[in-house]
Amino acid sequence: MSAQPTEAPPKSPTALAIASFLRHNPQLKMRQGVLNGKRQEFFRSKRALRALQSDEYAKAQKKKGSLLPPIASEEDAIRVFKELPLNSLAIRVEKLTRKTIEAKRAASPQAQLPPMSALSKVKGVPTLSFVREQVVSSDDDIYYVWIWERVHWTAYLYAGLIAAAIFTIVLFPLWPPVLRQGVWYLSMGMLGLLAAFFGMAIVRLILFAITYFAIPPGLWIFPNLFEDVGFVDSFIPLYAWNVKPEKKKKKKKTTATVTAVTEEEVAAMDKRESKS
Repeated sequence: MSAQPTEAPPKSPTALAIASFLRHNPQLKMRQGVLNGKRQEFFRSKRALRALQSDEYAKAQKKKGSLLPPIASEEDAIRVFKELPLNSLAIRVEKLTRKTIEAKRAASPQAQLPPMSALSKVKGVPTLSFVREQVVSSDDDIYYVWIWERVHWTAYLYAGLIAAAIFTIVLFPLWPPVLRQGVWYLSMGMLGLLAAFFGMAIVRLILFAITYFAIPPGLWIFPNLFEDVGFVDSFIPLYAWNVKPEKKKKKKKTTATVTAVTEEEVAAMDKRESKS
């Protein structure tokens, strides 16, 4: 007998009500993170506990027909928040940095950790990883990521617009000749832009290959062209050498020189005091 796929258990109505209250709550101050190669919104659990103990939650809980459970203390807020991971609506995560990965590899060499190259290169968008222990507390280093999205009314609007667009395309033979000619010119323009993009990518690769052997370490035109940045930032800067600056080592050197100078100054001050 072939094994039948198991369906996910239904979400608790109470948990869905809690998630609907917290999902786009401004008190959570949600940020963007990269989880399994995708952008996800994450937040601190302490901010969620504050939102659950706020006056806004108390007013929403007292409304007629509300499924939000009452909260009188921080222990009640923790109990209510635990409904989210229990119903797979929000899961605890942690930030991954070079230091955390190196520390985990030193503690457990067999641990499955992403390579250093997989870390996010976008400033302010850290790389996230799931954590087995689903702890809820008011600590600063406890993070949770949303894996549930409330269906907004705009989703139904977009679905209707897509259906209308498909229906309009199906009726393309019935369009007036002027509209059909305009669509043809527009499609040619889009193909021209696409060809220009691929041509630019090929030219920058050829130039890098030539400069890599002629004047190493090589020159990139539009180095952020394929990075995870905005459209305008993809073309900034115009060119850059294929060099990775070592900022951490420079900081260590500067701090070492500063401490050396201060020690010499202290020694000189001691000598002056002893002479006097």
